[in-house]
Amino acid sequence: MIKDKFEIELLDEARDFLMTIEEKARYKIIFNFDKSKKINDPQLFKKLDSDIWEFRTKYKNIHHRLLAF
Repeated sequence: MIKDKFEIELLDEARDFLMTIEEKARYKIIFNFDKSKKINDPQLFKKLDSDIWEFRTKYKNIHHRLLAF
């Protein structure tokens, strides 16, 4: 079993945003959250600068990006 590299805590605003998008896109984003905790994939989770990271998910040619601190 692979251990998680970090934990994810969503702000209320991020949860609210996720509830506004299509259900399948939301599930894909959550799946990618879980996947990025286990493996290093810059297509899913990329470091932008020393303190800011970006989660990336593409679903039906729409790019969803959430910032992580």
